[in-house]
Amino acid sequence: MEPINLNTEYSLSEDQINQYQRDGHIFLPQVMKKNEINEYRPVIKDHVFGYALENVPEEDRKYYGVEKAFPTIMNMWEVNQKIKRLTFAKRFAKIAADLMGVDGIRLYHDSSIFLPPGGGAIPWHTDSAYMLPIHPDKTITMWMALNHIPEEVGSMGFVSRSHELATEDVLLAARKGYPLASYGAMEAGDATFHSGLTLHYAAGNPTENYREVLTIIYIADNLTIVEPEENKAKEARNYHLRRLFPGRKPGDKAESELTPVLYSKEGKHVE
Repeated sequence: MEPINLNTEYSLSEDQINQYQRDGHIFLPQVMKKNEINEYRPVIKDHVFGYALENVPEEDRKYYGVEKAFPTIMNMWEVNQKIKRLTFAKRFAKIAADLMGVDGIRLYHDSSIFLPPGGGAIPWHTDSAYMLPIHPDKTITMWMALNHIPEEVGSMGFVSRSHELATEDVLLAARKGYPLASYGAMEAGDATFHSGLTLHYAAGNPTENYREVLTIIYIADNLTIVEPEENKAKEARNYHLRRLFPGRKPGDKAESELTPVLYSKEGKHVE
């Protein structure tokens, strides 16, 4: 059997790149093939269901959730070498670079988001609002299905072109006539990519099965850390500064041993 190689290229057309840059989101089928999912999904499931919150420092536990609706596990790669190979996959990082039109991509963090049966919806938000602020704001999230996601759950929903607004004001986007988009049912290995500035939400789960999703957030290389604003997200953003950029401060480059370069067009050393 041919060994799994996650550094092979996933080719994007010019139309796909233009669509992402216009809309702030895109659906890409089979970013991972069936045999690759079969290899990695059990590892992520074992990690998720065997993970003990006691491993997380008590003062950090409140950050291990998404809107308190269901638990998420961040930076799985730090404690699981096989998941590290997945998180560090050049294939995914190059897709992110090509969509954003940048020469280098750094990891921000990975996470597993397993929505249980009956789990609630996640309301409209942007990822950048809860991430460490960086300048310029060049971030992108891969949201990959690890199992079949039926139509009644579907992909996340997006407000097309809302990344132009750089705001969480859904009403403003509606007044501008920006259209809503969702990609419906997804198969294991399908993925959406969206800008950190794109308004999006995730529906609840009325089915009897978990919605199993792997997310990886990337940032462009050579960005600068900015002081978090005084708002509801400042505490979470300061946590990301401590957790992902230890020893760094506003004005420093957004880089650390926890946010390595995963793809570089110039051939810079890739961790």
